[in-house]
Order: sequence, then C-alpha cells, then structure tokens
Amino acid sequence: MHYARVRIAASGPETPVTALAAHEDVDAVHLLAGGVADTDAPTYSLSIDGNAAAVRSVLEAESDVLEWDVASAEAGSVFAYVRFRAPAAVGALREGLTRESLVVLLPATFRADGSVEMTVVGTQTDLSTTLTDLPDPLEATILEVGPYRADRLVGGRALTARQREVLAAAFEHGYYDVPRTASHEDLAAVLECAPSTVGEHLRKAERRLVESALE
Repeated sequence: MHYARVRIAASGPETPVTALAAHEDVDAVHLLAGGVADTDAPTYSLSIDGNAAAVRSVLEAESDVLEWDVASAEAGSVFAYVRFRAPAAVGALREGLTRESLVVLLPATFRADGSVEMTVVGTQTDLSTTLTDLPDPLEATILEVGPYRADRLVGGRALTARQREVLAAAFEHGYYDVPRTASHEDLAAVLECAPSTVGEHLRKAERRLVESALE
C-alpha cells in the first residue's frame, strides 16, 4: 500500500467549513471525524486553531449551517460540531476518495484559500487514477507520496503548514541543538514574524507531536 499527501482545491460555492478557515482569526480547521450517511448534509467534528468568538460568529452567520455546537474552547484551540448543507463537490470528493482500496486518514486540514490537505492511502493504481481524474471543480496537487507506514505519518500530519514551517526552521537553525544555538528572536528574524509568534507555534507543534507519541 502507498500513501499520497494531497492538497485539493475546488472552485465554486463556499461551505461553512471553508468560511471558518478563511476567517482572519483562524489559522486552520482540522476535520477529526465526519458522518457519512448523507453527503448533502454532512456532520463534521472539527478542531480549529483560532479564536472561539470568531468560530461562533461564522457558524451563527452561515445560512447553510443546520446545527452547530462548540464542545470546548482552550487558548487558541476550539472543538466544534457542525452539520451543514454542502455543495455537490463535497459529495463528489468523498465518493472519489473512498472508492476501491482508498482510505482517507484524518485529520484533514482546511486552509484559508479554500483548499483542503489530507493523506490518502491505497494501491498505487487507485491513488493515481483517482487523483488525476477528480471531477470538476476539484483539482488535486500531490505534496508527498511513498510507501505507507503508519508510524511515519501519524506524528506530523496534525500540524498546520505554518507550524511545520516554524518547526523546520527551528531544527535547521539550531534551536534543538545541545547547546541551543538559536533563540526565538533569531527564528523570528528568519521567519519575519514576532518572537512571541514563534514561541506560540513551537508550543502548539510540540504539544501535537507529544500527544501523537503518547496515544
């Protein structure tokens, strides 16, 4: 079996989930689980990197939201339940990525540009056929491929793109060396952001990796 890490973009109507991801006070939206009985009105369990007030305001304002609830909210992390009316592209994507040998590994991560990143596992033939023949308006970009090994995928796939970027810069510039040769200030200069932002992203990334290791 093989895996493909993909980014899927879709032109067309926005969904409540993509509206959440596009909000200025939200960094990313992670799909943790989803009901599959009715793809016209799917139910999602979401983990949201962002402001709880922003999440509530989006879900209250979206006319396609049928039911929603914020299950819990910690500093910078919100867990929500959402049921919504979905455009046809959502059902087409689910149908395409669950046929034959294919399995989608969650979480899938929605970005501000409306795209969604996910890992799909299956035979090479099914992966190639499905990802090159997605129906309009869906378009897949392959980010990474290889033989499937669960122990190599689980630890990092819950990180946001920005968390990966900051973590990679920290590793490259010696933040994790012993003795440490780079500070938050050094990394902030490289990444063109505030030192406090570097610290926040590193803490979130490290927590996610530790949680995965202890599961």
